[in-house]
Amino acid sequence: MKKIQSKIVVRINSLISAFVALALMACTGLALAQTPNAKCILTGTNNTSSTPTLPGTYMYSPTGGENITCMPVNTSATTPETIATAGVTAPTNTTQGNNITVTVAAGTIYTVVGSTIGLGSGATVNNSGTLNTSSFYNGYGISAGANGRSQAGGNELNNLSGGQIITAGGNAAGIYVSATNAGSAANTLTNAGTITTSGAGSAGMRLNSGASSASVINTITNSGTINTSGAASYGVQVSGIGSVNLTNTGTITTTGANSFGVYSTGNILNLNNSQGGSNPLTYSGVLPVNYNVIVSSPTSYGKLDVSAGAVTGIMNFNINNNSSLAYNTTYATVLNGFKINNLGNSYGTFTSGSNSYAWALVHRVGGPASQTDLVIKPLPQAANPTAAPATVLADLKVALAADSYIIAPTNFDTQTALASFGTALQGLFAMQSAGVINGMTYDCPLFGNRNICVSAGGRYTNVSGYPNNTTSALVIGAYRFSENLRLGGYLDQSLSQSTPGGVAQLSNGTPMVGIFGVWNQNTDGSGLEAKLAAGYASKNATLTRPVVGVSEPGSGSTALTSQGVLGVLKYGFGLGNKTIVSPYAGMRYVLGGMNGYAEAQSSTVSSPLTYNSISNYTTTTLAGLIGSHKLNEKTNIVASAGAEKDVNANVGNLITSGNGEFNIAMNNNYRTVRPTASLGVFYDLSSRERLGLNGIYRQEAYQAVTSTTVMATYTVGL
Repeated sequence: MKKIQSKIVVRINSLISAFVALALMACTGLALAQTPNAKCILTGTNNTSSTPTLPGTYMYSPTGGENITCMPVNTSATTPETIATAGVTAPTNTTQGNNITVTVAAGTIYTVVGSTIGLGSGATVNNSGTLNTSSFYNGYGISAGANGRSQAGGNELNNLSGGQIITAGGNAAGIYVSATNAGSAANTLTNAGTITTSGAGSAGMRLNSGASSASVINTITNSGTINTSGAASYGVQVSGIGSVNLTNTGTITTTGANSFGVYSTGNILNLNNSQGGSNPLTYSGVLPVNYNVIVSSPTSYGKLDVSAGAVTGIMNFNINNNSSLAYNTTYATVLNGFKINNLGNSYGTFTSGSNSYAWALVHRVGGPASQTDLVIKPLPQAANPTAAPATVLADLKVALAADSYIIAPTNFDTQTALASFGTALQGLFAMQSAGVINGMTYDCPLFGNRNICVSAGGRYTNVSGYPNNTTSALVIGAYRFSENLRLGGYLDQSLSQSTPGGVAQLSNGTPMVGIFGVWNQNTDGSGLEAKLAAGYASKNATLTRPVVGVSEPGSGSTALTSQGVLGVLKYGFGLGNKTIVSPYAGMRYVLGGMNGYAEAQSSTVSSPLTYNSISNYTTTTLAGLIGSHKLNEKTNIVASAGAEKDVNANVGNLITSGNGEFNIAMNNNYRTVRPTASLGVFYDLSSRERLGLNGIYRQEAYQAVTSTTVMATYTVGL
């Protein structure tokens, strides 16, 4: 009875196995009538020997140095030959399975549930047949270094013309090399046939190189067809620090979710590409250092599309030496989805035979910033292939503007322009904060019988280094509640201002405003005195980026704001009848910056930027000495010297988004300890009228930036 049951179980298992095998074959898309016919025999111990050492020996698990040929079985043989049921897979350790050569002859159909060819380092594989790994997870078509095998590299894996590689399992790359050793040798991966994968994470060709030497350059070439349909299944996948040269003159098509023709987290030095038309080469990850478009004709040229991916790095654009160009021709959408950050250059010259060309990556005026065209122009007569870039650029800008083109801005030029823009903003912020800080020192201490003080005058502030300056009219008023207490406020209205290089146009519509309160122990300035003050300033501004190279004069409107509060205590000591010396100490908080805004597209701006708001705030301690001396009954001199120290400070960065993502530090020259000084002369026309002239010097928070303010006032007590 037990024997019968055993036979039944065996029979059932056999049926299940047959059913599973048929299902796997169906999932691969391989016709069921396409019967596997492979045998793999040991044909020699080296690549040059034509005499098998063990003729006809089936070799599915080589250990090192073997030369193996896979070919169709001989159906007419006297002794029936065995079809391979296992892949040519070396032992999964680093010391065996290296330096093996496998040749798969044309007409060979090699189908297994697993990897068809899996070797160590130093492998050479030439496939002219059909390799099918069924639906096996990690079922690589051709691999070297996988599953714990040697990572020394030095492999040459070729799917030749007419060769086919089919995988359907997850993570089942068609061709895969793992060579993660820092000292690994260069690898060559080539597809001139067809690679088809359908499992998730199954790349057409995958390389992971850890080679640290700059002299080791891996090569990946596709002149055939790669089709992937699984999620995150890339046509070509590159990882590791090893350098790679990648050339695609074939077709790479991916249809799975989050799949791209090329996906790189590695180091692609050069990407040469001719794939274009309605099926451009898609890309995600770290951009190649150099991208060389291959142009065959005005309708046949490479296109690189990163719009659906997420790319990092800076890419230099060039034209492949084997290209054929035409003068006054536009090659539409050679790049798609690129931002300013991604381009290292956007114009140059190209020489082919006796012809010289000027080329430029351009955007159409009013067109999408993501679409970049290549325009070819005759080399200007003023230039030659070795002409200075500035000469070529100047002539190109004129020629392209006539056709409503704008040269695409590049990362370096835009970065440089934004750094200059940030420096100009520092000056504007310093001018704003200087106005508010100085405004909180305003006072009106001359009163009449009605206990009213009114002061009117003008202010001029200059910020060095940029320069920025503003001229204002001001009115100060105060009411005396008692001999010891007065409250007041002020209006400071800008009349004119200038900024460096036309960076900013500032409105004069809104005055600076503030309030203050003063309590003093004695009216002559001796004894204790306390002051509280607050101020606010806002200016509408139109800001324009400076132009550097091919950067653009992006312009937009925003508001510059500054507000602060101040508390100061001082104590006056009389030195004789004419002099009072007053040590002081205090705290000040100032908040300022810029609202976010967006630039507008125009005839000179193809890639407008969007700016985040910038917030600057400081909490500052103050200390110093104020001296007052009467020259005579009508003239009084007041001078001060002190220092301020920020105990808490934040300086926001200049951050852009949209068509370019830049982050410009605004605090690289920040000073936390700064000197201040003032000198004023006051002349009493009468007991209720006073003329004043006061100068204030401040070291601003940005290094090497100082502000100087001069105020002239007429004060009357009512």
